[in-house]
Amino acid sequence: MISALPGPADWIDAALDCVHRRHRGVLAMVTDERGSTPRDTGSWMLLTKDAVLGTIGGGELERTIVEAARAMLEGAGGWSRAPVQCALGPDMRQCCGGVVQVLLEPIDAGAAQWLLEAQQQLALTGHVQIAFDSADCEASPVVNTDDTLVDAVSSGIIALSFEENRPRLALFGAGHVGRALCAIASQLPIRVTVFDARPNQCAQVPEAANLFVDGRLDPVGGAQQLQNYEAALVMTHSHSLDYDLCRILLRRPDLMYTGLIGSESKSRRFRKALRKDGLHDLELARLTSPIGKHGPDGKEPGVIAMSVLSEILTVCQRAQDRRRSSATSTTPLNQVHHG
Repeated sequence: MISALPGPADWIDAALDCVHRRHRGVLAMVTDERGSTPRDTGSWMLLTKDAVLGTIGGGELERTIVEAARAMLEGAGGWSRAPVQCALGPDMRQCCGGVVQVLLEPIDAGAAQWLLEAQQQLALTGHVQIAFDSADCEASPVVNTDDTLVDAVSSGIIALSFEENRPRLALFGAGHVGRALCAIASQLPIRVTVFDARPNQCAQVPEAANLFVDGRLDPVGGAQQLQNYEAALVMTHSHSLDYDLCRILLRRPDLMYTGLIGSESKSRRFRKALRKDGLHDLELARLTSPIGKHGPDGKEPGVIAMSVLSEILTVCQRAQDRRRSSATSTTPLNQVHHG
């Protein structure tokens, strides 16, 4: 099973894992929400006999849904798709007071085919749309494999889109600050790959589904071959290695964020040397150093890690919002769908 904070589509792998282990599970997904609610459409939990993965917001809502899923698993409820509507104020006595629709989807051997199709589609394109028939609760979900989004809620079809939208961070350095950053990042919507030439330091990186250690033990090679990353963070044990990495990474316009740990004086020295090495002003402007300046004061590893992760996530979220706004403004209205 997936540990730490699962991603927006990690339920697909987790549900397939249930099937392969010949276990049964119940997938609970928020399919619609109105007003103030604890989680958005697409939030999910996967429940098995022994574990609960993910969350739909906690509180009385989650307790109620967990009880319903447990009843299905224990044979006290029907073993078929079950739409549930919850008014958080009158039904759950939760202060947020909105209305949430949740779909309970049984996971067993019969789900293997559509789950595998969903996994393959997600791997191929980075997103997948799945249609659930709320009127025919025995019908298997349908995975959309073309580029035409379905919008058929009025006919009882609930179409939900999922994508792997967590930004990717290349972390150069598995020292005390790097490991603190990984520990905090394991609970955040971000994927981190650690590059470090020291096996003993890499071995101390926490284990989580969204944390990876590059096995080549070659940070410079990793920087040169970096692909499909939104952010890079340089905090190695060596100033000369830090410099080499910055010289490589700052030439990459695809990185939304390139950060360097250290003081103002280190930042000034690096910028001066990098300019002498031929980097122009636009490339130097990509360097964020010192990092985490808007976070709380403190030099403890956890404080630094928390501040810089907030900085990175903010930058990446703003870039993602700009892309979505641009895509929406250029997409015909009849093609826009909100799951």
